[in-house]
This record gives sequence, structure tokens and C-alpha cells, in this order.
Amino acid sequence: MKTTLFTSIILYTIFFINTTFGAGEASFGGVTASKPIKPVTNKNPLITHRYSADPGVMVYKDRVYVYSSNDGDVANKNVGENKYDQINTINCMSSSDLVNWMDHGPIAAAGGGGAAKWAKNSWAPSAAWKTINGKDKFFLYFANSGSGIGVLTSDSPTGPFTDPLGRALITPQTPNCASITWLFDPAAFVDADGTGYLYFGGGVPQGQSANPKTVRVVKLGNDMTSLAGEPQTIDAPWVFEDSGIHKMGNTYFYSYCTNWDNGPYGNARIAYMTSNSPMGPFSYKGTCFNNPGDFFQTTGNNHHTIIEFKNKYYIFYHTEWLNKQVFGSQKGYRTTHVDEMPVNGNSLGNAKGTLTGVTQIQDVDGSALNYAACFAWQSGISVKGQAAVTTVNYSRGGWTGVSNVALGNAQSITLKASSASGATIKICTGSENGQAIGYVDIPAGGSLQNVTGKISGASGTKNLFFVSSGDASIESWQLGGGSGAPAANNTPVETGPATETAPIENTPIQNNGESFGNTAPNAPITDNSNSAPAAGNDNTWGGFGGGAPAPAPAGGDNPWGGFGGFGGGAPAPAGGDNPWGGFGGFGGGAPAPAPAGGDNPWGGFGGFGGGAPAPAPAGGDNPWGGFGGFGGGAPAPAPAGGDNPWGGFGGFGGGAPAPAPAGGDNPWGGFGGAPANAAAEPAPSQGSNCAGMWAQCGGNGFSGPTCCQSGTCVFINEWFSMCK
Repeated sequence: MKTTLFTSIILYTIFFINTTFGAGEASFGGVTASKPIKPVTNKNPLITHRYSADPGVMVYKDRVYVYSSNDGDVANKNVGENKYDQINTINCMSSSDLVNWMDHGPIAAAGGGGAAKWAKNSWAPSAAWKTINGKDKFFLYFANSGSGIGVLTSDSPTGPFTDPLGRALITPQTPNCASITWLFDPAAFVDADGTGYLYFGGGVPQGQSANPKTVRVVKLGNDMTSLAGEPQTIDAPWVFEDSGIHKMGNTYFYSYCTNWDNGPYGNARIAYMTSNSPMGPFSYKGTCFNNPGDFFQTTGNNHHTIIEFKNKYYIFYHTEWLNKQVFGSQKGYRTTHVDEMPVNGNSLGNAKGTLTGVTQIQDVDGSALNYAACFAWQSGISVKGQAAVTTVNYSRGGWTGVSNVALGNAQSITLKASSASGATIKICTGSENGQAIGYVDIPAGGSLQNVTGKISGASGTKNLFFVSSGDASIESWQLGGGSGAPAANNTPVETGPATETAPIENTPIQNNGESFGNTAPNAPITDNSNSAPAAGNDNTWGGFGGGAPAPAPAGGDNPWGGFGGFGGGAPAPAGGDNPWGGFGGFGGGAPAPAPAGGDNPWGGFGGFGGGAPAPAPAGGDNPWGGFGGFGGGAPAPAPAGGDNPWGGFGGFGGGAPAPAPAGGDNPWGGFGGAPANAAAEPAPSQGSNCAGMWAQCGGNGFSGPTCCQSGTCVFINEWFSMCK
């Protein structure tokens, strides 16, 4: 009878938990997914919620980081022509698969609110990293309009960045730089021996279109923030701007954008030269990428970076394709694309600009922690913050889509999310209007918390979409309860300081390979009526949570025993005060420090029902403890503690039973204590051989040889059997 009633309570509780947070599918009545700018068939541009020009690209620990001039947010449509004078922040995004891009937010680089307060602008950034004194350091070079080159440093590729010099690194006063028309467009490079180099410059002096001689290369000091020599001229034919540098084998490739003076190499195309030294001299070889207008009918300036990643070469460049989709015509707002760069020996082929983009390098492991700001497609969202981890804000009908997620037959999904008024996130596959496989209800409130919902039909590798019924914010997501997947997650690799945002805590709980998604325990509940529990191991649920029973002086005070780490917390110090053990953070609170046995039967369920544990001295006067009136009211404050048949459901959590002569007048007693008015059977000591009806038996991890004085040896689970 106890088992049936207990199971009913648990099922009701689970139902309550699932239904109070939101309405699931019903929340989407009248909600239409926002229309995308970039369809699911396309991978370019990289992101469509920010304009991101002049991509400077760095590879670090199997991840690609793109730094770009921040031309502004796409949602801001009340703008005129882009004159570039407003650019003082640098967009930062990264990816491990080249299709799903994590937006780390704009880096405040120049101006009064930026790291380099001496600079007005932060154009055309370029990044590099180097190990100095055993620690990886990151360097971000940028142009202060066309008047000089600055540098910022950080211990992490995503910042925070600081200005180590308080002034420009390169100015017109730098030797051999006075004749440079535009002192901008830096390209940083660290060779295999750790030596750093910087390439920069541009512009066309009057009458010098064929040989402007306005680009330079300089060796950097070991600190990467000083010069180790005088800048040298690179005689790049028909050069205009946009220095680039990469290495293939032992050959150095200097690439640049040609000028608009109708030279033999075409207008504003990417040309390249080679050398056996990073300082040159370089020899002209040819062009490798036409102007974006040839591919997207949006002719404009051309800026690029060529990298090697996972044994392939790629070219990153910008176009005004997105700009034209939004405004109907070009206004100078540019967005980054990536396509493969064909290579033949020591020669570059002619890359093609596409909307289709590149092939995804690896699937996303859905069972790993993944960040919401890493996606391939979106509509109706914005990304807030600047750090390794940022937050996605969704409007009604807003959504994000992640390409090629290994679903691993998952049964649940956990979001770290918030919503001021409450919202539901619909989980779809295929597209934003695809098959719904589950819903996650986010309760009303202002702070991020972990919320879990069931999903069904999750199998194989599919595009995964998150659609919101209302205003909501999501930081991360993680699939649970599946078989796992042999794929890599798209989580940024960071080596930065401890102040960076940490991954979400309280990931889905696993129980023998199964997710705790409203599932029954692995071991059956057996009736313990008319029996006295053994001291210390009298908990029928024993180590359900994998921990040891609470060190309560009264035998079964903690019936959920070492449920302990279930919620990540430790059992309450007072015997069984926290019946759910470390369920702790489940409701966000810590286990109740109640001095009275079972005053808070749901322990740290903290505030689930909104109330605080009852301060009653009688152990269990508030049956649902901090559940705050879940049961509707407090039971009678009978002096005999558990006299009330719901007693201290207080004992549910395992407080010490009421001090009645029979050690537990309450039929629920300590839910691990002696039953009401029962004659106690002698309790065997742990590990003894078959003494008593409930003695442990079997050659398992808890006791000795198989034997039973009476009854039969009942198998509870792989570790625990009992005589019954």
C-alpha cells in the first residue's frame, strides 16, 4: 500500500513539475516562425544578425576564430550609407566545423568605451597567438582609420582585451612608413620558430598604379607588441589594400587586393606573391579570387584571409549580398563568407564565391554541452554580451538552427534559459517549421536556470531548431538520455582566466545510462511494513543517488539516503533533514538547515512551491516542507510528531520519526523509520549473516554468503539483495 501511494505521489509530483512551467505545444497557438534571410540550403554568410566586414582569421586549438569590422546590427534598418567612421568595435566569432558559428559579441576596441582610447576607429582586424613564458597569449591588431596600427592583448581568444601600449604600434613616424598612403589593413603572422611578423599599408600615390609601393612587412619583437627592425617595402604590382599572409610548406604567400585602375590583373581582385622568406622579396604569381561582384552582383571592396584548417585551404571574404537583401540595394554594409581555396602544389587556384558555402567538417555532438549562440541559421534573435559564452535573446517566433546535430536517440533536452513572463521553446528538426520533437517550458522569472523537457523521435544526424513562443533568453542546451554520438561538440576552446563564463552546472542526471527524465528508479520499491530497519543502512532507496545514507543517529532518518549528489549538493548535516539529500539545487536552493528532523522533506527543493521550510520544533509539521503549501496546508501540530497520517511527510524526507513509544506513530513515519505501533524486529548489523527478515543476503558488494533465515533472497538490484 505504501509503495502504491508513494508511487502515486511521485507521479503526481512529476506531473506537477512538468505542467506548471508552461503549456508546451499549446503555447504556439498563433505563433509563426520568423522568416529567415539565409535559407537552410545555404551556409553563407557566416552570420546574418550582424554585419561583419574585413575578416581576419586565426586558427587556435582546432577552432577557427574570425575577427571582423563591426558594420552594425542587421536589425537596425534606419541607417544611411556606411561611411565606416562609426566602426570602433570588432566582432568575434568562432567555429570548429565552419558552418555553425559561435558569436562571442563585439569587442570594444577603440574610442572612449574601448580598450584603445587613443584611437577613433578599429578597422580590418587581424589576430595571432603565441606562447610566451609557457602561456598562450593573443594579439589583435587593428587600423585606426588610415592613420596607424594599434594592438590589443588578451589571455583568451575571446577577450577581455587590453591596450598594452596606450598608443599606436605603427604611425607615419615609424621608419619607412611616411610615404604610405593608407596606414591600415594589418595582417599578423607567427612562424614555426615563434617569430612574429606584421604586414600592412595600402593606397595608390598619383601616377603609381602599377607599382604603388605602399605595403610593408616588419619583424615583431618577442613580446609581439614592439618592432624588431625597420619595416621593409613589398613591391606588390597594382596593389590597393588588404594584406594577407599564410604559409604552405616552406613557401610564404603574401596576398592582397588589386586596385581599381583597370590593370592587367583585374579590378579589386585578390592577387598573390610567394617567397622563401617571410620578409621577402616576393614574386608575383597570379590572382586567386575575383571581386565578389562577379559572384553576387554586389561589386565593392574586397578583403580576405586564407587559412589552412583540417588539411584543406579556405578563403574568408566579405560581400554586400546580405546588405542588398535587407535594403534592396547596396549601402556598404558587408558580411563575411567562407569558401574552399583550391590548391595545386605551390599554386593557388581560383576560388569561387558561393551562397552554398563549405561542407561541414564534423557533426555537432548533441549530448555535449552546446551554446545557444553557436548556430548556422536564425531569425528574430539578437546575441548579447561579449565573452567566451554569450546569450541569445529570442522574440516571439524567433529561432536559431544548428546544422548537423548527432541526436543519439536522446529522450530529453536541458536548456539554460530565462523568460521574464514565461515562454516555451519548440524543438524541431529539418527547419524552423520542421517536425516538432519536443517542448521546453521556461518559467517566468529573470534569471537563467536549467529547464528540462522530454523529446521523442530524436535519431540520426539532423538540423536542430529552437523556436520561441515569446521573449526568452537561452545560454546553452544539451541532449540527454540517449546513446551518445561519436561527434565533436562545438564548444569554444578557452584558456582564459577564471572570470570567463563557466559552462552550465547541473547537467542532465544519469542513472545507469538512463536520463532522469521522469523515469522510475532502477530498483523496485519493496514493502517494509512491520519491520525495523537496520541502523545506518535502513534506507529502502539506499544509495539511489549513489551516495552513502545520511549519518543520522536514528536508523532510517534519510529514506532517500545518499540520493546525495542528485542535485549536486551534500546531504543535510542534521540526520535526514534533507530527504532528497543533495537534491539541493533542484529548485535552486540549498538543503534546509532545519534543526527539527524532517522539517523540510523536500530539502533543497528550495522555493519550488515558494515557501520556506516550517520552523516547527516537531519533526515534520509541514509535510511538504519548503514546498510551500503544495499539499494545501500544514498538518495538525500534534505533539506526537508523526501522529498525523501525513505526519511530517516531514518524515518523507527522512527526519527522525516522532518520539512516539512505537518509534513512528505516523504510518509514513520517517519513511524509513519503524512503522506505526509495530513491534520492532531485532535489527541486524550491516553485513551480518541473515539475521532478521530484512537482512541482506547474497554474495554482493554489501554482504556475505547467500542465506536466509526465513523467506527468500529477493534481488533488488545488481548491488543489493534482501531476505523477505
